[in-house]
Amino acid sequence: MTSQPLLAADRASLNAERGPVNMNVGAVLTFEAGPGLEYASMFERLSSRLHLVPRFRQRLEESSSGLANPVWIDDPHFDLAWHLRSGYLPAPGTDNELGTYVAAEASRRMDRTRPLWELHIINGLADGKVAIFCKLHHAMVDGIAALAIGTLILDPTPEPLVIEAPEGGAWVPQGYNRSEHLARMARAPLRKAEELVLQINTRAIYTRPHAAASDLRKAGKLATELARSRPQAPMTPLNRPITPNRCFAMEHLPLAAVKAFAKLGDATVNDALLAAVAGMLRRYLDETDEMPDSDPVALVPVSVRAGGDDGGNQISTVFVDLPCAEDDPIQRLRIVAERTRELKSSAAVKAGALMVEATGFAPPLVSTMIGKAMGGVRAFNVVVSNVPGPQFPLYIGGSQMEAIYPVVPLNPANQGLTVGMLSYDGTVCIGLLADGNLTPGLDRAAVALRASLSEIIELSTAK
Repeated sequence: MTSQPLLAADRASLNAERGPVNMNVGAVLTFEAGPGLEYASMFERLSSRLHLVPRFRQRLEESSSGLANPVWIDDPHFDLAWHLRSGYLPAPGTDNELGTYVAAEASRRMDRTRPLWELHIINGLADGKVAIFCKLHHAMVDGIAALAIGTLILDPTPEPLVIEAPEGGAWVPQGYNRSEHLARMARAPLRKAEELVLQINTRAIYTRPHAAASDLRKAGKLATELARSRPQAPMTPLNRPITPNRCFAMEHLPLAAVKAFAKLGDATVNDALLAAVAGMLRRYLDETDEMPDSDPVALVPVSVRAGGDDGGNQISTVFVDLPCAEDDPIQRLRIVAERTRELKSSAAVKAGALMVEATGFAPPLVSTMIGKAMGGVRAFNVVVSNVPGPQFPLYIGGSQMEAIYPVVPLNPANQGLTVGMLSYDGTVCIGLLADGNLTPGLDRAAVALRASLSEIIELSTAK
């Protein structure tokens, strides 16, 4: 019998999945077309690499009585063909059609009787491109890191990596005995059981699950305390009750332009991107005639790494007031930079620094903790997640990945928009996920974002 109890952070993401909220996270990857992206090739690639991430062949086992926490167990009926799917976009296969496909999948909850991941190969894109939509449940992300799926499909060179076959031959699911598990839990003190669980030595990409779960809890508690000490965030059109339906849009701009723009305000790349979001919200809210009296609030991870520190990413989840009333983009940037500098110097923020290996998906889970602790209090208006990604090209079977757009879930049930950003190989890729009934619609938010990004590019190249 083998089973692995869920970490506290994983259980929190399952509990957050109520009503119109689902906790699917993911990314849209676009590629040059090539034989390596055909279904049969991808099936073979996944088959030869699944042993690298055991969680991808495990499912949840939940207690029918509700007296025991769910656990991860090997899925005896695991079927790779169920998880690897193919789709085809209608003509003309633009970003609009791709966004519609992703939105439909992001609206659908995952089947908890199977391993909580899917991979969609999407053909029919304009110019013969191919897209892959990676979809995972947040409960899996905290256990093995969101980027673990990259191990299964991506290579650092056009030549595919040679992956050694698993020791012991073909995979055989380990059996699970519920009665034995419950008896074992009853015999062991809860604290000791959790200590043993947190020390399990897995082969997952995320090598420090104990630290991740602990720091996520600390970050959630910190953010809740910070929210209590702040005024309630203003009401905006983004914060009406949401539906289960989603819509999705993508934008991008050169990382070099963001860096050049940041220098104009003695700011960081993260500051520049937050200023871009502020510019987007300024245009969007102007269109609604509902510009709030105070600045909208973003829940965002902010780096608190000290100069010269070469350790892992040191990120604290904080609230940043976005100066949407300011019409000068450079002044918006300076205001954002000043506010984030103050946050970084805060003792409370430093104490709650979140040590993660760039999963970038902490904010949705932290917002769950805030929502549970503070009830109906509106602590923030929008989630903005910015993740620094690899600055070198990645490949599948010789086909180069051109972009990767994050899909960050809506959470809690009165949050109608999330902004996911990821820098890859010199480009900042932005994914906007919104409620299907957002008014004005996501198309208007995308137009506003495009105008804000164009402003950055223009200012970054001005002489």
